[in-house]
Amino acid sequence: MLPTISIISPLLPITLFLVFCFNKKPKRELWVIFFYILLSFALDIIQLSTRWGQENHFEIFGVFAIIEYSIYAYFFYLAIGSKLIKKWIVIISVLILILLIITFLRSEKKNFNSIIASVESIAIISLSIIFLFEQINKPPNHFIYSSANFWIVLSIMVYMSSTLFLYIIAKDLSDDEIKKYWIINNISNTVTNIIFGIAFLVFRFSTPNPSEQPYSDYTNIPQKP
Repeated sequence: MLPTISIISPLLPITLFLVFCFNKKPKRELWVIFFYILLSFALDIIQLSTRWGQENHFEIFGVFAIIEYSIYAYFFYLAIGSKLIKKWIVIISVLILILLIITFLRSEKKNFNSIIASVESIAIISLSIIFLFEQINKPPNHFIYSSANFWIVLSIMVYMSSTLFLYIIAKDLSDDEIKKYWIINNISNTVTNIIFGIAFLVFRFSTPNPSEQPYSDYTNIPQKP
């Protein structure tokens, strides 16, 4: 039951985006996340319903992890205001992608690749922390929870932090143990998609905050005497 709920859970944010956001000219960040959800859902269906997907499960996971990191890195590049941080995101992401690709190519692709999953999770969690740090340093009248990007980052952190240690030890688990503990991934994935849906609703119904500007713009605001 739970695995099925996890697999179909992307239908919630997909539906909410199409109903509430599609005609409201979503920001580029939201389009990036919408594309990610569609891709993730499509690959889950392929792995579940086709023989090829079932036989190449670990290979698909490795490729998707590389694509997933690329998509999330691009999201953070768009969402973060500091130009300096943007440059570092590009540089570091290129290095991480090279590492992930080399690791994938050198792997046997017959077992779960904990290295790829762990490196990706740690990198994305780090980008999430940087984003949140930038947000809390904005002026007091900026309400972080009124931003769709905040909910998206919260969703990303929930999934990555919940599954990080599972991914680290997955390669050492037996098939029965993986089936037992994979409930963590299923629950995390479901919660993640629910929060993605909340993000789309926040974008649709929240009032734009005039103070929502790039972080670097706040450094030269004159202070009251």
